[in-house]
Amino acid sequence: MKKFILGLIICLVIACQNNPSETVIISGKVINPLSKTASILFNDGTNNETDSLNESASFKIEFRLEEAKYVSFKHGPETTAMYVKPGDKIQLTIDPNEFDETIFYTGSSESNFLAKKYLLDEKLDRRLLYSLSENDFLNRVNKIENDLYALLNLGLDQTFKKNEEKSIWMEWATSKLNYQRYHESISDSSIILSEDYFDFVADIDVNDPIHLENYDAFNFLSTYVKSQKKSQDKNYMLSSLDFLSTHFESKKTTDTIAMVMMKNYLDGNDLSQIEEVMMAFKKVHSDTSIVNTIRELAHEMTLLSAGNPAIDFTYPNKNGKEKSLSDFKGNYVYVDVWATWCGPCKREIPDLIKLEKDYHDKNIVFMSVSVDEENDYQTWLDMIEEKELGGVQLFAAGWSQIAKDYHIKGIPRFMLFDPQGNILDTNASRPSDPLTRVLFEQLF
Repeated sequence: MKKFILGLIICLVIACQNNPSETVIISGKVINPLSKTASILFNDGTNNETDSLNESASFKIEFRLEEAKYVSFKHGPETTAMYVKPGDKIQLTIDPNEFDETIFYTGSSESNFLAKKYLLDEKLDRRLLYSLSENDFLNRVNKIENDLYALLNLGLDQTFKKNEEKSIWMEWATSKLNYQRYHESISDSSIILSEDYFDFVADIDVNDPIHLENYDAFNFLSTYVKSQKKSQDKNYMLSSLDFLSTHFESKKTTDTIAMVMMKNYLDGNDLSQIEEVMMAFKKVHSDTSIVNTIRELAHEMTLLSAGNPAIDFTYPNKNGKEKSLSDFKGNYVYVDVWATWCGPCKREIPDLIKLEKDYHDKNIVFMSVSVDEENDYQTWLDMIEEKELGGVQLFAAGWSQIAKDYHIKGIPRFMLFDPQGNILDTNASRPSDPLTRVLFEQLF
């Protein structure tokens, strides 16, 4: 998941107060529990807190906190975002059978906002959104933003509110940047945008390093740079590096965007011009050690370029039988690397199921490889049954060889292989991405 990849590079946690350490208490009751525990997960993966459910399926988790943080609540395979502040006493009730629809927090208006925000996003048909005309698209986006801003007009922590307002604006500004490309791919026809369409970009100072501390803001900057590719440009990375060097004044911003974009570029793109791209990156980035690290990574990633033989992997299916990628030569294979604890992974499941249903009679195999740890094996089996997951389901028991071979640092990660067993794309678009169906229609 890109958010998880970028989370290793930029700060995702916003400090809200400089309070001394205070105890946070999160308690609640689980209706129809799926496991014996409830947990609070921190973004950095350390100091996670867990409590066992008692006979009445209740739990109580206590921990010390010095500043407000975004965390995740986890029960069984389900996770949901929360926002906690030092001294918070939060109670929640939840029914895993209707996880996102039933969760409610007492003592945390911020967490309730995040739950409602997720539900709004889950119900959105993005393919339909991008298929609209420019005017209808902008009106629809404006309504979505206003609906989200209206949810913020509650008794929320002011720092949280300010951060979420920024995230909402940045997320939908990014959608506006993507509109033309997605619309043309879906409709298979070109469009000319209004002369003032991109005026909204002037509302943000792209050189302000504060944007590096917010995922949605950083994503906007990266998309903005990438969107400057002209139709005659053969390589978006070359044009992006040139745009960075000529339009950005902040060295910190330029270095960070260039590094992240280079890592994404190396992750599944055509690397036939890698030497030229590396020369341009060297001119843009100020840190020689980073340039050398990227050069070494580029050498490794050329092995994963389209057309090269796939690196085979073998894992047991839900019945314990070993299955390999190479077993399915003769078919296209669309691979989903995921985990039951991964929220973005689970959000892709409905679209993945629908994609598999719509292409069940085509020459393509849908394969899902779970990187859940060994002790979550039963949770994985339960989710397969609960979500009625089809296709080939494999269990990799953690970040195993597939993650090393394909340089997987975040999930969900989708990959596509051709019938000859060669690589088509090791960083393929997600099922929810409108471009995925466009690609499949071209293949079949």
